[in-house]
Amino acid sequence: MGEVRLTIEVGDVREDRFEQVEVLVDTGSTYSQVPGALLRRLGVPVRWEAQVRLADGRIITDQIGQASIRLEGKTFVTPVTFGREGEPNLLGLVALETAMLAVDPVDQRLIPTIGWKA
Repeated sequence: MGEVRLTIEVGDVREDRFEQVEVLVDTGSTYSQVPGALLRRLGVPVRWEAQVRLADGRIITDQIGQASIRLEGKTFVTPVTFGREGEPNLLGLVALETAMLAVDPVDQRLIPTIGWKA
């Protein structure tokens, strides 16, 4: 089993402009993360800040915005964190659940999933 990496398109919520970004699929991350400079270039504003826990246990404050993501034939809006220089690009759990996708770690790909409804 290994990492799942793929290329997504990230854009503003009006879907006026998109840029391609290579990401690591990370089901341990709540939100997706792309470079803050890219989000600012696309006109994505910071909407709020949130504390997040890193893998090493440290807690930091991230800036969060809303961006459109194109992935696996779907376009959807999801929260994204403004990544700092040197931080990895990530596709997080909220985006995966929004797109109704799951990770197939054996074949290193995303697969469709069925949602739940009460």
